[in-house]
Amino acid sequence: MNKKNQNKKEKINTDSKNISNLEIAGLISRLYAFMIDLGLIFIIIYTFGPISGNKLFHEDAATQDILVLFGYFVIPTIIWGRTPGKWVAGIIVVMKDGTPAGPASIPREMVGKFVSYISFGVGILWIILDKENQGWHDKIAGTYVVRCDQKSRLPFFLNFLKSKKK
Repeated sequence: MNKKNQNKKEKINTDSKNISNLEIAGLISRLYAFMIDLGLIFIIIYTFGPISGNKLFHEDAATQDILVLFGYFVIPTIIWGRTPGKWVAGIIVVMKDGTPAGPASIPREMVGKFVSYISFGVGILWIILDKENQGWHDKIAGTYVVRCDQKSRLPFFLNFLKSKKK
């Protein structure tokens, strides 16, 4: 096994009891999840854009756009620890102790993502350089993105569908 593949299998090495048993998600799986999320956002835009007079992600609809992005990225991450894209990619956002990221950490992560993006993406690219694959937003929020087993993916999907029925 070459060194690059060995690093992908590396476990988080922290003082915590639970996080050391989890595999850190790499840049590729995180990018894959983000691309799926972007695709779903484009579906939302093209589905609801005509209904809103094609004002989604337009200069006249900043509040509406923020609500769409908040609803897509923040709410699922608070409730399930991941977005639909992260679910498909088999990754989840957790705290250092291995528990899902909660409501207190997600706003910090969003602020961290803003900082990462306005710095010309350096905070996102930091994932490549960091030994625990954390971007600036992860470091600010105290979160890790880890792989989850297949068993935990099905209950997430079923819970996601149940919440839509309510």
